Amino acid sequence: MKDIRVLFLAPNWRVSLLRSFKKPTAMKIFMVGADSDSNSAALSVVDKSYVIPKFSETNCVEKIQAICEKENIHAVFPMTNKAIEFLDKNRAGFDDGDLLLYLAGHTLIETCNDKRKLAEFFTQNNFASPDLIDPKKPFPGFSLIAKDSCGEGGKNCFKIEDQIELDFYSKKLPNHIFQQFVQGREFSIDWFSDKKGLPIVIVPRERLVVRAGEVMVSRIEQIPDIIESAKKLGNRLQLRGPANFQGFLQESGEFLFTDINLRFGSGVLHTIRAGANIPEMILQELAGKPIETKSYSIMDGSTMTRFHEAIFDS
Repeated sequence: MKDIRVLFLAPNWRVSLLRSFKKPTAMKIFMVGADSDSNSAALSVVDKSYVIPKFSETNCVEKIQAICEKENIHAVFPMTNKAIEFLDKNRAGFDDGDLLLYLAGHTLIETCNDKRKLAEFFTQNNFASPDLIDPKKPFPGFSLIAKDSCGEGGKNCFKIEDQIELDFYSKKLPNHIFQQFVQGREFSIDWFSDKKGLPIVIVPRERLVVRAGEVMVSRIEQIPDIIESAKKLGNRLQLRGPANFQGFLQESGEFLFTDINLRFGSGVLHTIRAGANIPEMILQELAGKPIETKSYSIMDGSTMTRFHEAIFDS
């Protein structure tokens, strides 16, 4: 293989993450970006960029197929939940033995991208999570949190403090779920497992500052109980490739899972820079080489602060 050719689907603003794929020097990578937004910042840092139709448009599949063929793409990484759902819906159109889709199975995608189904999964499989509330039945009490069942990035979430608010939101937002509002330290857990499902990277990061659902400041804390719970969850889900879990560590020491993202988390660059070079591991796997983990160690206690950066088109 002369070089590894990767398509990032809907990379949008994930400039730092894409740049991290250029860091490894042992293997050459040719990066292609495809996004429906012509002003996508990430399209400025790839080797070849394409503006594609929106996922809802009928010719989008054909356009992406043509890109994969023209650029001789070896692997496709969906970068958003909508990109995951699009590929899942059209996976037959990408059923090429030479093309690797970093895509979970259909049932798993349906479960993880629907917060109601995910909450039920946690309960049925004995993973601690906030209680799911039926507004029409008795429940322990307030406060509650209302979430869009298929939302992403913390959008359209509302804290509910009394019955009047609950009556209002349950009527106005029939597709939302309602859960007990939990206090505690909020964590994201970066995950990476190989093609066989062997867990290689499990790194908890406390979300110290969050803005519009995106972590702005995080601190890595290798808490054994969280790592062990995440390992059990990832193995139960039979995950392959990158993923991200979210949840809250309560004062009691119990960790409550709230979300599973079947893709890179927004703050995964912290884990990468702290010692777990996931892009290099992915490239090693795509090149047919064993993933090197001998020197893999994490800078426990390290902190990441993110900031906005401007890219100018001359």
